[in-house]
Amino acid sequence: MSADTLFPAASTRDTLTFCWRQVGPYKRGTVTGWILTMVATALQSVAGPLIFAALLTRVAQLPPHASFSATFEPLVIVYGVVLVLSTVMWRWAGWVEWGASLGAFAHALVTGYEHLISLSHRWHSDRPAGEVISTLETFSWAFVDLLDTLTWGFLRIGVTVLSAVIVLAVVAWPVALVMAGLVIAFCIVLKYRMALVVAAGKKFSDTHSRATGVLADTISNLTMIRTQSAESLEGRHVAALVGQTVAADLEARRIFATTRLQMEGSLGLFSWLAIVVGVVLALHHSAAAGTIYLILFYATSVVASMEESFEHIRSSSRGLGRCAKFAGIAATAPEIVDAPGAPELVVDDGSLVLSHVRFSYPGRPPLFDDLSLSIRPGEHVGLVGSSGSGKTTLTKLVLRFMDLDAGSIAIDGQDISKVTQASLRRHISFVPQDPQMLHRTIAENICYGLANADGLKDASGMGGMSPPDMDVVREVGRAAHVEEFVRRLPQGYDTVVGERGLKLSGGQRQRVAIAQAMAKDAPLLILDEATSALDSESEVLVQEALWRLMSGATALVVAHRLATIARLDRIVVIDGGRIVEQGSHRELLALGDDGVYGRLWRHQSGGFLAA
Repeated sequence: MSADTLFPAASTRDTLTFCWRQVGPYKRGTVTGWILTMVATALQSVAGPLIFAALLTRVAQLPPHASFSATFEPLVIVYGVVLVLSTVMWRWAGWVEWGASLGAFAHALVTGYEHLISLSHRWHSDRPAGEVISTLETFSWAFVDLLDTLTWGFLRIGVTVLSAVIVLAVVAWPVALVMAGLVIAFCIVLKYRMALVVAAGKKFSDTHSRATGVLADTISNLTMIRTQSAESLEGRHVAALVGQTVAADLEARRIFATTRLQMEGSLGLFSWLAIVVGVVLALHHSAAAGTIYLILFYATSVVASMEESFEHIRSSSRGLGRCAKFAGIAATAPEIVDAPGAPELVVDDGSLVLSHVRFSYPGRPPLFDDLSLSIRPGEHVGLVGSSGSGKTTLTKLVLRFMDLDAGSIAIDGQDISKVTQASLRRHISFVPQDPQMLHRTIAENICYGLANADGLKDASGMGGMSPPDMDVVREVGRAAHVEEFVRRLPQGYDTVVGERGLKLSGGQRQRVAIAQAMAKDAPLLILDEATSALDSESEVLVQEALWRLMSGATALVVAHRLATIARLDRIVVIDGGRIVEQGSHRELLALGDDGVYGRLWRHQSGGFLAA
């Protein structure tokens, strides 16, 4: 699957629509900032020049013995008032826009993150996490830059140009026609070239986020790179990606430079024509000194503003490119959603029933076809089968990381597709083969997810994670044999485990994960190869902790360890996506060599079933 398929960019129109939605509750402040900016710009570009023009006209027509108070004082006072008002408006506009932009930035970042975590397990599995994170980060900054560019760039320039045309239409309409022609020519060039400029910006953004995504991926997997002596290989890979980014930027600059040359040609021509028309009007005594000043002032002001707009166009095109990639992600509807008005799951007994389950991965034949399995409350059932038979997939379906193609999965008679995902997962403890941990303390990882559901308030009353309950931490820590290695750590339960828990050994991570499941105390338990990677010493401790964890819970266990399998109430053998055998360890062995379980048992090695 290509990168373009994984991250299809949104169109410019859809990107702008998406960005405006992200302004969210700060639209009023944003619009207020725009209005204040327009008023301040109008005061600066209309009132000021008109006062100067009036002053020049009076100077040119100054009679002998004219007094300051009678001739100039009113204009000087008005100009002082305009200066004060424009300064106040600029500062006010800046303050309002700054607050609204910060709020919109935070809102866009949070809503973007919430959308990412709403996307399915399958979606995230298909895409590199580093590039996804880079796309969100670059979008959030590009988004706020677009707001600033719109306010302090295009909006201010637009008011300046419009003011010039209106004023000149009143005092020197031939020049106003020339200025209007300049604006029209500028917009025509922009219309035909902007698509190329934005496309170049999107290409740069795509290559840049891909490069930073690879950087994040390699840093996260640095141990593997070093053990494979692949530093130089990855260095060349990153260099190639950065080279693509540079090439994309140079191409964007080439397109922009060509566009700028065409626009500057138009600006130069029309600026020259405006001055020529003004001089002709002066020669025919059709324009006073003040009018000539206005013509010269607006000719240079409009040209300078439009030349300034080039950089804003280039900046916004790159920003649109960066936003377009995440806007495309935001347009992806979550694959797994709660049904409208879905109720909370209520678990009284803990029965689990899979009925006529059918499931297939995209583009593949069905993995399960009409699979049915019933687990009684409190029963411990093991899943056994060859690699690729669907054991782990079955656990993901029970957790509703993916939806079924047909059939149903029910807990205490409630279809899990009809209840909320949050309530479903609150009632299931999950211990995988390779537990994922946050870069936080051992205590925080053990108590993760146990905070109250009404806002996650910490002791200060601010939003955030609640501090861990150390009584619970110590209780489950002793039961899961976490206490035995924690007491040797200088910071004890306050030890930070590192990214993904890599500062702990595999056995220590498993014990922390079991302690987390014990703290959760859910009525249903899923163990997915929770002991397969442990050494003998860790296995004894983890096995003991697991049996404590399973006590009183309905358990679905994927395992190869004989010490785990043999003690389960029932073993279900899956082969080719179907249940081919089920029964206790003793009952399945009684089938002899004719049974699949018997063959797996016969081929066992090192305390594991052959997988």
